[in-house]
Amino acid sequence: MSSTRTLFAVLAMLAVASLVLALAPDLDLAVSRLFWREGQGFWLSGYGLPQAIRRVSMYPTIACGIFALIAILAKIIWPWSKPLMPARMAVFFVVSMLASSIVLVNVVLKEHWERARPVHVQEFGGPWTFTPWWRPGDGTGCRTNCSFISGEASGAAWLVAPALVAPPPLRPAALAAAGIYTLAISALRIAFGGHFLSDTLLAIFATLVIVAGCYHWFYRRWGAPNDDVVADRLAGIGLRLRRRFSRGRSS
Repeated sequence: MSSTRTLFAVLAMLAVASLVLALAPDLDLAVSRLFWREGQGFWLSGYGLPQAIRRVSMYPTIACGIFALIAILAKIIWPWSKPLMPARMAVFFVVSMLASSIVLVNVVLKEHWERARPVHVQEFGGPWTFTPWWRPGDGTGCRTNCSFISGEASGAAWLVAPALVAPPPLRPAALAAAGIYTLAISALRIAFGGHFLSDTLLAIFATLVIVAGCYHWFYRRWGAPNDDVVADRLAGIGLRLRRRFSRGRSS
């Protein structure tokens, strides 16, 4: 399947999931109720191993993002150096991660949507009102770091990005591993009462839309720059900065 068709397919899945979960908001409560018991709450959160998995769930994504950012900065600071990783890959990683897991999730949605988490809604013994995903909270419940959308589901789904640029023989296995990991982390967030089904599912599809769009832009569109061109552009930024600072010191 071409990158354009993949992008439109993921967009369609995002649209369908959004519509279904908007028309049937009780699905969120029904799925969360599978992991909740009267008097015990979200019982799986009391087990050490699932909690340990949850604590380290973002490490692979963070490691990829930090290494890619270091590679970009190193090429800018030392323009003549050999890139630590393919320059186009590094830029693809950083741009797609910034757009999805950082800007979309944390800047645009989580801090402003005010949707209460499952563990905090009245249906599961909490004080706040349940709201469907499409309706921001009314300000009487969560105020910051709220339920919509799931940062960990988005971060796990982002691992599709390195899978897409894996060597072709390994790419199917890498994509399958990223998919299984995403489903596992998302299921844990629901089981712990941290997120509803819609928080995780829409986070996954929205992230995949951004990753697919960035992959098309950097790798598949006509005229997409290759690694050498991107490396030269980063080096050019570094050389211009060096000249500017040199003039500043000499003046």
